[in-house]
Amino acid sequence: MAGRDQLLRDWQLMLSDLAGSGRVSARDTILVGPRGVGKTAALTAFCARSRAQGFEVINLQAVSGQGGLVSGLLHRARTRIDEGAGPWQRARAAFERLAGVDLSVAGVGAGVSFQNREPAAEGSDAGSLASALSTLAAEVRRDAQLGGALITVDELQVAAGPDLALLAAALHRLNVDQPKAPVAFAGTGLPHTLHVLRDAGVTHPDRLFDVQLLPLTLSPEDARYAVVEPARQSGVLWEPEAADLLVEVSSGYPAHLQLFADAAWRTAPGPHRITRNDVEAAIPLVAGQLERRTLGPRWDRISDRQMEFMAALALLGGQASSSHIAAALGREQREISWIREELLIEGDVYAPRRGQLHMTVPLFRSFVLGRYESVRADAETRLLSLDEMRHNLGARHLDTSRHDQQASE
Repeated sequence: MAGRDQLLRDWQLMLSDLAGSGRVSARDTILVGPRGVGKTAALTAFCARSRAQGFEVINLQAVSGQGGLVSGLLHRARTRIDEGAGPWQRARAAFERLAGVDLSVAGVGAGVSFQNREPAAEGSDAGSLASALSTLAAEVRRDAQLGGALITVDELQVAAGPDLALLAAALHRLNVDQPKAPVAFAGTGLPHTLHVLRDAGVTHPDRLFDVQLLPLTLSPEDARYAVVEPARQSGVLWEPEAADLLVEVSSGYPAHLQLFADAAWRTAPGPHRITRNDVEAAIPLVAGQLERRTLGPRWDRISDRQMEFMAALALLGGQASSSHIAAALGREQREISWIREELLIEGDVYAPRRGQLHMTVPLFRSFVLGRYESVRADAETRLLSLDEMRHNLGARHLDTSRHDQQASE
């Protein structure tokens, strides 16, 4: 897990504290960041370390428009009970109260959908959910002295609002009613996940959760380590020039680093060395793959105004303030705020801090600059050319200089 050493150390320490003190030492963590930075990989590492300490791990996947998190939890309970898992069998009554049904009845669980029911109709109030998790954790401790229960949710930003509100309320109830319960939570989400939680009615999610923003790119050292060390363990060496080129072309963006490294591995004749020539041979293969599978399809789906916005951001280097983007487009910030929000929700851009926007895929910048002018003419809406955007930026700089001169006078 290159670049995640501190994150994993902190998690391991939290698990140890949790085993000794319970919820008072829990840090319910949400890993946020753009797509492709390794959120799910880090969450998987959390789970592995938790299992190694004796925790029962309940992995849930949020899917837009599909069954809720509680029904997923009950499905897991039924499965584990059927498997004969001791802690789940001993905690069955608590999950039956949560479900409002007898989990020993054949067919209940995987074959029952709670998708169209309100949480209250399921009996799944926050107190019942907290009690079920606390009971399960206590039963796990009977078999594993340092164990407990960990519940995880991947892709929190697409979960239904009532599910998110119920989850947050249950974690709060655990803090208040079950302070000794060894129960923890971890999840992942896109950078706007906190806004989704607030919209769902979760009060102060930044206080309830330890929100960890994973950076868009790895440092050059971590990026090199991510490909050099696994190869070394397999008896293969990367020439330094090859590893440096790989980091350069991928910008250290984990998803693309993985793609370029895989292509270079497959291209290299081997048997024990990967050279700069191997990386150079792999670059056009990956570029073509990204254009066909990722960049091209996404570019074809965005609206004309989104396309123009992304072109302005690309012109500004892929990282810019909202005011600079507005200046490039010759508009006020309030006029383009709706475009910004759409792109944030789609995951094309993210805001590392207030007023700043970054492209979430570094290679998208050169792709946009190379495509924009050729498709602008076919747009249904008149879009600014790149030259017009440059002119707007130049005019803004000139106006700023005159204002500064007048102020000094």
